[in-house]
Amino acid sequence: MGWIVTITAVFSVLKASLCFNIDPAAWRVWDNKDAGFGYQVVQRQKDLLVSAPLAQYSQNVRGAIYRCQDGNCQNMGVTAPQFAVNMSLGLTMTSDPSTQRTMACGPTIPKDCKSITMYNGACFEIGSSNTIGSPMPSSQEECRLQADIAFLLDGSGSVSYVDFITMKGFVKKLVSSFQGRDTQFAIAQFSSSRTIHSYFNNFFSGSQPWESKVDSIRQLSGGTYTANAIRFVVNEVFTQYRGSRPDVKKILIVITDGESHDRTDLPSAAALAETKSIVRFAIGVGTAFTKPDAKNELDTIASKPSESHVFQVQSFNALDKIRENLQAKIFSIEGSQTSGESLKMEMAQEGFSAAYVPGGFQMAIVGANGWRGGYQQYNYAQQNVGSFEPQAIEPDSYLGYSMTIAKSNRATLTVLGAPRYQHRGVVVTAYGNDIRQVIDRPEQQFQTGEYFGAEVCAMDVNRDGNTDLVLISSPMYRDAAGEGRVYVCSLSGLIVECLFDSSTYLRGDASNKGRFGSSLAVLPDLNTDGFSDLAVGAPLENDGQGSIYIFHGEGGTRLSPTYSQRIAGSEVKSGLKFFGISISQSSFDHSGDSLPDLAVGSKGTVVLLRSRPIVMVQALVSFNPSKIPTQNSDCSRPLKNTASICFLMSRQSTVDTAQAKITYTFTLDATRKPPNNRAYIVEKQREKTDSISITLGAQQCLDVDFFTEACPEDALNALNNELRFTFDGIASPTNLKPSLAQQAQTTAFHPLNFEINCGTDNKCVDNLKVDFNFTGSSEVKVGIDELLDVTVSVENSEENSYNTRVVLTYPAGLSYRKFTIHKGRIECNSLDSGDGLQRGKTDCTIDKPIFKSNTKALFIVSYGIETNSRLNSRLFVTANATSGNQDHSSSSELYKMNEIDVKYSIFITIQSPLSYTNFTFGKNNLQKPLTQSIEVANNIRALNFTVVIKVPVNLGNKDIWVDSNSLQIPDCRRDRDEEPIFKDFVAQIQKNKSVDCSVARCRVFRCTRFMGRLDSKKYIISANLSSGWIEQIGLHSAKFVLTSTASLEYDRSQYIFFSTTSNNNPPVRKIEAVVEVYPEPDFTKEIIGGSLGGLALLALITAGLYKAGFFKSKYQNMINNAGGEAGPAADGDAPAPEPDA
Repeated sequence: MGWIVTITAVFSVLKASLCFNIDPAAWRVWDNKDAGFGYQVVQRQKDLLVSAPLAQYSQNVRGAIYRCQDGNCQNMGVTAPQFAVNMSLGLTMTSDPSTQRTMACGPTIPKDCKSITMYNGACFEIGSSNTIGSPMPSSQEECRLQADIAFLLDGSGSVSYVDFITMKGFVKKLVSSFQGRDTQFAIAQFSSSRTIHSYFNNFFSGSQPWESKVDSIRQLSGGTYTANAIRFVVNEVFTQYRGSRPDVKKILIVITDGESHDRTDLPSAAALAETKSIVRFAIGVGTAFTKPDAKNELDTIASKPSESHVFQVQSFNALDKIRENLQAKIFSIEGSQTSGESLKMEMAQEGFSAAYVPGGFQMAIVGANGWRGGYQQYNYAQQNVGSFEPQAIEPDSYLGYSMTIAKSNRATLTVLGAPRYQHRGVVVTAYGNDIRQVIDRPEQQFQTGEYFGAEVCAMDVNRDGNTDLVLISSPMYRDAAGEGRVYVCSLSGLIVECLFDSSTYLRGDASNKGRFGSSLAVLPDLNTDGFSDLAVGAPLENDGQGSIYIFHGEGGTRLSPTYSQRIAGSEVKSGLKFFGISISQSSFDHSGDSLPDLAVGSKGTVVLLRSRPIVMVQALVSFNPSKIPTQNSDCSRPLKNTASICFLMSRQSTVDTAQAKITYTFTLDATRKPPNNRAYIVEKQREKTDSISITLGAQQCLDVDFFTEACPEDALNALNNELRFTFDGIASPTNLKPSLAQQAQTTAFHPLNFEINCGTDNKCVDNLKVDFNFTGSSEVKVGIDELLDVTVSVENSEENSYNTRVVLTYPAGLSYRKFTIHKGRIECNSLDSGDGLQRGKTDCTIDKPIFKSNTKALFIVSYGIETNSRLNSRLFVTANATSGNQDHSSSSELYKMNEIDVKYSIFITIQSPLSYTNFTFGKNNLQKPLTQSIEVANNIRALNFTVVIKVPVNLGNKDIWVDSNSLQIPDCRRDRDEEPIFKDFVAQIQKNKSVDCSVARCRVFRCTRFMGRLDSKKYIISANLSSGWIEQIGLHSAKFVLTSTASLEYDRSQYIFFSTTSNNNPPVRKIEAVVEVYPEPDFTKEIIGGSLGGLALLALITAGLYKAGFFKSKYQNMINNAGGEAGPAADGDAPAPEPDA
């Protein structure tokens, strides 16, 4: 199994059933021992193209395309260009059946870029006449050198004018060799001084060509100060401000002809460059560097090891000799940045998947941009005309692992699988090279490693040229039922609708390893019902033998969830491995029987399976006599009757001859259990089994004689006689065994009625009137109403009516639920539409067996309405009354048809958070930014609708917004402004504190878009709010609510809003911003009051200090100090004060 796992991690499974119309025995087999033979297969009108992508034919050649016809396969000898080394040709193959063109791709071309090995790819177009086009792309992606390279030129006086010209020529040639490789350049010159001629961000910019910029550089002359120049370039050139990028290689090339005057500073200058991860090359020109000291100077300048970064030449004319060597060394530099370079197209692997589109084709680039993926588009002239490289998707998603093209009346949609997205997978649709939709499952439903999106397939079920379904496989999804499933999604406009919360997926038989969904192929109409069919591969089933499953289209745009046939590899050919690894997307008649054949690949073997012709068999039963007599004088003698059983086989496939053996069982009075049965063939035997051979178009009949009781107790209820048959096709010399159409009725009841006693005139004339209405409903609301109740009334106003019944028909999309009796004896059975084309039928018996004269019956039949039902804009129901009476009154009303409008429920939410801002009253020149977001989410079904947003823009004669005329909402169209209802806005605002469209002129925006189910869109109102409108309201301090509104418009004749209220009108959402107004502050009173208060406080403090003796003690100290200045006393103490007088 190694060869299969080497290519891809994905393979896939359903339920054993009887074979339908694909003959499991291989009609033709091609074996080949080349590795991978059968990995891809494309069936063409006269041959098959088969790939062997792992076959190694020489050291550099891997992969081949074989052309298989009759019993032989020949290598087509696709000549790959020299760069296409080991490309694994044929790993991808796709075809355009309308033009018979086939695209074969090999996406594993390596290219050694020193520090990284790139993997790219190429595709070849094989024409209907086996011509092989040139490869696309025509050349391999060049090794990308993402680097910032600065040149530091010696412009000292020792360099001659001619040598300086040579030096500039060397720079131009080196720059030219790196162009187109994401490389930036800068040029500086040094001598005694230094100057910068071009920075990284302006080397290629401006009106002057970069070559002219280099030519215009003038030599400085002067001394040689190399260290000073290196430090200057490191600090001034290698900066983000000057265009240097943080995560790329940084290279400095120093060209000099002599020893520097500041050689002692060279070590520190080189160390500075090293700290910034700048790789340095030193080029010494002339004889000066033959001296050891001068040679050491070059070694100091250059990065280590010096032998790889130092060049010496004898003259400037020898610079060209080192250019290629220098170029190779620059390529071989490992990335110096810590975060690593971001991969772009180095791992693109063009052609990992491919698809034809109108006017050209698309090649997936699954490894581009860090394995985010995408595709490139080419026209038929093999010119690249665009690419889809979404940066929003996560790295390592593998977008483009699978690809298909969905078509609608509106446009073409590309559907891409990204099975490694978050280790579980996602599917993306692209329109106009932009992401249209991301298809993902709810968190509770996905599995890690399921590879959701490993295969995608667009299916036109009803064959009208437009895609109806998009199939998405998860081949490694595991549950108790097995491994692998395929999700069935519908296409509405350009929206893919997937109901992951329901059982809308396909699966195979229980198997630990099956990888059901590893391959998907839309097949032609195999069962001749007018709809395309689907094949699903499960190559790991049955211990790696593999199987494929066939699912039939039905109902116009649906796919049967149950497979019609499982074909195991062991049935096809003994020893097959991985049968179903590939299935041809196109089918043609190779066997000459006018029926499509199916090409299926396996490991080392490709088989061609034939379709069996489809025939229809109609079984007819007639009786003689046609009714059982009831006027019998002798009840002891049974009555003899004969049943004629006939079979007629007609063709549904294009076939001239067909034979079959019919084995049938005919059971008399089958609804009664013995011994209560009223008919028998011989005593106690009421069943006969026999067989008959039939041919196409010829009716074959046989008779069965039987007896009925002459006077049974129940002569009112008919004998329900059952005929069952089986079909066994017989092969003819030119055709396989025919298969019976699946819609053939192999079991049916054929009633034999008793004669009815109708009096002397032998006529029973009833007068039936049938009527009905839709109870309590004027319209069907899909998604809101669970039931549609049909109230039926039947009355008989004349003679007795026998075996009366009413048959209601109803459209696909309704399903029978129950019936409720209001009057009479009613029994109902119903059969819903199985294929979406036939109408459902409800058959109700009325007062069986006799609906008596002047009697009325009343009952209600209830039909379920699924949320995802698809009905027309009006549905109609019919009622048809019948009876066993031979005659009906001319005034009978036996048929009634009523119509009712259909509307589809929608539920769209509009949410907007509350905003806030404030202004000072009286300041009329203020403005403040205000941003309001309006998020619209669509919840039930995809539709086209309009969000109408009304924004107040003018109050009185004042603008609410700065420059109101320029107010816009992105993705919305401005409509005519709406005038306010109230002219006296001041009173209204003062009363309600609200500024809305009732008092202000409003700007109206209409935001129309088609939105898929569960999609959302955010609209932004962002502008500067003015203060000029506030003063006229007259409130100095208040809170206003500036209120915009968002409402919905949609086709009300088609849709109805899901609401708990009775009117089902969508709400009008308010978008509110609180605007608070403050009075302008007046600080005069505060200043005066503060000053007076301060003085009062000071007086209080002074009085308090006085009372505390503060001032007295201070005064006493002053006197003492004054006395001390006259001279001390004898004992050195201060003199005592004089007593008070």
